[in-house]
Amino acid sequence: MPRLMQGMGPPAILLFAALPALAQSGEEILARVDRLRHPWPAFSVELTVKDAKTSQRWRVSAREDGDARLDGLGDKEKGRAVLMLGDQMWLLLPGSRRPLKITPQQRMLGPAAGGDVARTRFRKDYTVQELNEDALDGHPCWRLELAARTPTLSARTVRLWVEKDRMLPVKAEFHLASGKLARTAVFGPPVQVLGQPVLSWMDLIEPGGAKVGLVFSGWTKGGVDADLFELPATAR
Repeated sequence: MPRLMQGMGPPAILLFAALPALAQSGEEILARVDRLRHPWPAFSVELTVKDAKTSQRWRVSAREDGDARLDGLGDKEKGRAVLMLGDQMWLLLPGSRRPLKITPQQRMLGPAAGGDVARTRFRKDYTVQELNEDALDGHPCWRLELAARTPTLSARTVRLWVEKDRMLPVKAEFHLASGKLARTAVFGPPVQVLGQPVLSWMDLIEPGGAKVGLVFSGWTKGGVDADLFELPATAR
């Protein structure tokens, strides 16, 4: 018997043996949640962003490596783009050759926040610190405590609830490095697209109660143009 386990009673030995299994189970849960928002290695989807006063339409293009681009489709945002390359985010404005770099704080605002949260890949971006059984609105859930793998992520910790019976995400709380709650995401039910379940909508709720709704439609598998992810030479 390994020295670490010598002197342990049966309950302690069982708990020690269960830790790797719990971590693996947490990783599997995150993988299933991620597939609802990232159903294929490369894809595009139309994103409608609504708050109490405005509505915006964006086209999200995502690549295999996790890079993403939002292109404005509505009248007010047409010609604008948000480009996310690795841990960097840029705003491209019509008529301007120099993109504006978006800070981690600004990522938590407006359509940048919608894009940032929508493209989050829990399994790649976070590690599972705890996996517990919990109940949310009377439904049995798994509650996962997640920690960011890199300090560049705007949300450093996440608390995620996933329905136990259907393995569907219900709610996620995104926290800043200070521990302050940045926003809460509430996930809608999946719909079938090209034989794959995908997320239909998501609500982002500020600590003060303001809400932004994200509606996903027009999913397309593959076909993402590599040229969309090239920054102007002036930004390099």
